[in-house]
Amino acid sequence: MYSIGVDIGGSHITSGMFEHSNKKIIPDSLAYSKVNAHAPKDEILDAWSDVISKSISKKNVLEIQGIGIAMPGPFDYYNGISKMQNVDKLDALFGVNVRNELAARLAIDSSKIRFINDATAFSVAETQIGKASLYSRAVAITLGTGFGSSFVVDGQPVLSGELLPKGGFLYNQLYNNQFADDVFSTRGILNYYTALSSKSVQNVQVLCSLINDDPYVQPVFDWLGKELGKFLLPYLKKFNAEVLVIGGNISKAYSFFGPSVSKALPDIEIYVSNFGEEAAIIGSALLLDDAYYQELLPTLKVM
Repeated sequence: MYSIGVDIGGSHITSGMFEHSNKKIIPDSLAYSKVNAHAPKDEILDAWSDVISKSISKKNVLEIQGIGIAMPGPFDYYNGISKMQNVDKLDALFGVNVRNELAARLAIDSSKIRFINDATAFSVAETQIGKASLYSRAVAITLGTGFGSSFVVDGQPVLSGELLPKGGFLYNQLYNNQFADDVFSTRGILNYYTALSSKSVQNVQVLCSLINDDPYVQPVFDWLGKELGKFLLPYLKKFNAEVLVIGGNISKAYSFFGPSVSKALPDIEIYVSNFGEEAAIIGSALLLDDAYYQELLPTLKVM
């Protein structure tokens, strides 16, 4: 069985064909494009459809099971309707039934297009076919332009309950009088570097390249690991988490901040995702496993 997995961000889209029997993405099916987050509705949807079409056409497969899409919120994942408004991205899609729009453009039954939150898609990949599948209770976080999180029990994301914050979201929790999203993200790291050094860099990748030449860089990563661990500790303890999975672009710098995270979280297994940037594609493609999707539906209805 084959399905298409799609990872949509505010300014990009990546898609690929997933082979369910081998649990792998077909490498030459991957397609990517930047997208103008402030473009009109049809320009955005046409760009998305074009990339998805490329993934479909790159492999000689008679039929795909459907399309799974990892999408940032706010979004009605059950009905496929965008709720993004005044968030400086994709505002033109507010109130649009993205499922129906893409179904018409791709000539596919709308029921075969399924949506999930992007951070949750990451956790689905990790807990269904990644190393976290060996654990009952997992927390997955993504570190990048924002701070994503998902709490999972026996492969099922959970959004409510006294053991976790509402929606499983950590980005909107306060830490040292700041939202966690403003601390454990690209802007938080770069702001801290500037505060220490009175210098600025373009992104975390550039910061990593300076690790051997700039005496301020390692202290920034030591700070990140220590503070991230201190922030996560009460949530992990309350949830009785057995494993913490870290993904997102900043996870590529784990060798720099990992030791301080481990020191702050000595009693929990921690690992960096092996799937890298393909995790959300895999997690969304797994939505086309009908049995798993039926189990997930109650969660998607309130996501």
